[in-house]
Amino acid sequence: MRNFLFAVITLLFISEFSIAQENEINNDSILKVVTVTGFSKGEKINRQSAPIAYLSPKELDKFSPHNPVMAWNTLPGVNLEQRAVSSYRVSIRGSSIRSPFGVRDVKVYWNGLPFTEANGSTALNLLSNTQMQELEVIKGPAGSLYGAGLGGVMQINNFPVSNYSPLEIQLSAGSFNQLNGGIKGQFETGKFKTFYAFDHQQNDGYRDHNSLNRQNYQLSTRYQINENNQLDLHLLYNDLFYEIPGGLNADQFAEDPTQARAGSEPQNSSIDQKTLFYGIGYTSFFNENLSQSTNAAGTYTWFQNPFILDYKEDQNREFALRHQWTYDMNLNTLEWKWDAGLEWQYADNSANNYGNVDGVKDTIRFADELNIDRKLFFLQTQIGIDKWEFTIGLSSNLLEYQVNRVVNAFAEPFQFTRNFDNELIPRAAIKYQWSDQNMTFASLSEGFSSPTLDEIRTNEGSINRNLQAERGRTYELGHKYYSRKIQFDATVFYAGLRETITTYTNPDGVVLFRNAGATNQLGTEIGINAVLYKNEESIIKNINSRTSYNFYEFTFDNYQQEEEDFSGNLLTGVPQHTFNQVFDFDITNQVNLNIHYRYVSEIPLRDDNTLFADPYHLVNLNAEYKLPIQAKIKLFGGMENLFDTTYSLGNDLNAFGGRYYQPAPGRNFYVGLNWKL
Repeated sequence: MRNFLFAVITLLFISEFSIAQENEINNDSILKVVTVTGFSKGEKINRQSAPIAYLSPKELDKFSPHNPVMAWNTLPGVNLEQRAVSSYRVSIRGSSIRSPFGVRDVKVYWNGLPFTEANGSTALNLLSNTQMQELEVIKGPAGSLYGAGLGGVMQINNFPVSNYSPLEIQLSAGSFNQLNGGIKGQFETGKFKTFYAFDHQQNDGYRDHNSLNRQNYQLSTRYQINENNQLDLHLLYNDLFYEIPGGLNADQFAEDPTQARAGSEPQNSSIDQKTLFYGIGYTSFFNENLSQSTNAAGTYTWFQNPFILDYKEDQNREFALRHQWTYDMNLNTLEWKWDAGLEWQYADNSANNYGNVDGVKDTIRFADELNIDRKLFFLQTQIGIDKWEFTIGLSSNLLEYQVNRVVNAFAEPFQFTRNFDNELIPRAAIKYQWSDQNMTFASLSEGFSSPTLDEIRTNEGSINRNLQAERGRTYELGHKYYSRKIQFDATVFYAGLRETITTYTNPDGVVLFRNAGATNQLGTEIGINAVLYKNEESIIKNINSRTSYNFYEFTFDNYQQEEEDFSGNLLTGVPQHTFNQVFDFDITNQVNLNIHYRYVSEIPLRDDNTLFADPYHLVNLNAEYKLPIQAKIKLFGGMENLFDTTYSLGNDLNAFGGRYYQPAPGRNFYVGLNWKL
């Protein structure tokens, strides 16, 4: 509570200081103020009454082209982990505690289309850096507008491109036999804008049995029917294969972090999947007050996963629909806005588990037919009076799982249906706009996160009939100050969660899930973008800075397992301190240098807090050189983990046999060339 009060006082002091400085700053903006979706479509980020982080295409390009990990991790409150090459795990405010693999507890949209599966999981590895050019993150519960997910919402975009070229080719190579090649472009003809992209990526990985081979094909087009109506079409095909080296214990991690877990290679532990994702978006403006947007998407995935214990083979078919109406009214000094709509997702999947004999599937163990039906209805109103704005939102959330086990080698086949209670999720927020550059907001949000299908039907095929949805309430106080040379975002929050889902492994190494009572989550997040130096007449043209810091005091409350009481312990998998500092130098008109420093404090690996992952420091470098010729050719290169730090990125929590560690790459480099027509 002392830290909470200190953070509140700090925010109020900054607010007063910012107002005092207001008259010293003109309106010629040097730092761009972006327009984001957030809780109010088409409003600038510094006027949204919610904690929102944003990563631009320019900022993403200053990091490795091979994956988005380090770029995303510069954002306050966001942590992207990579347990194996292309095996991502996203944590927003510590939400990865329940994600042994994959992305859960976070809702993801891609170019406006619902991208998260009906079961609550997101296959982020379907997207290469080309498909993830722009990232917007709403941190914390957003259920009043977007449904389930206590972690938050991510909006990922790459179309249309503002500064486009009809043809762009990029080639790069690096450590671990890394090879990337990509061709993309956008062209306009009449009322059409069309974007195309092809990416190939391969490498052997930092560890044994850790190779990757991925191809991505994208075609997107926009037809501007008239000034009030537009139609978007998207087609994405992904062919992905990567090997899974598995977790190591402390002795193995210290002896040789590049080794794979025993049994991973002989059993060909790996992921082989092919996915077709397609969608359509239609936006129309009926008049200056009323508009609507409709986005529909379909997915077909063929999936194979040989594992040490078994061999899994799935076919997933999904459909998603989101429809939203927006109405604005201006009545003298009163501004009134309404948003209402629905989102529906349906999945028809089949999942078969076989024995695994030397990496080849053997006798079938069980076969399941799975149906998932998820519905969301939402309504939100925003009322602006003078410098005040009030937001009230409410959503209704329905979820049903149906499991029909048609083949069971160990018992009788069965059917299982799980209907979760209708979750009514409210959100209320208030903001005060001190000036064009200063805003303070406070919000109260209810949230919930239902178990994913992978948590109810675990990897080895058992059914967890008792797992409950997580529920929580979050209080937030934030301040935003945006001027021509500095952008400041700070948020203090407290979240009280009930039925928190945590992970553990059984003696066979199977990841299982359980509800862990309640947790108390007190946090502070700070993000600062600043122009430190600008002089067009000198050799060094610009020095820009981006800083982020998180402080999380997350603890268990009323959590007991058998004879052990973990109440008061630090929440597993969540560091208390995370700090990022980025310096960006423009030298002459040809050279750019980007320096990134990252610090993560120790991380609890067990619920009993008897073991912690060591804190670590990382330094990453990236340099670009634009050739002084008429052709637009850019040479680039970089080095990650400059000081060869040994650390784990994506720990296995409460792991049986002490296999907590998923070693991250040591010192590694990349070089490349980019050419635009």
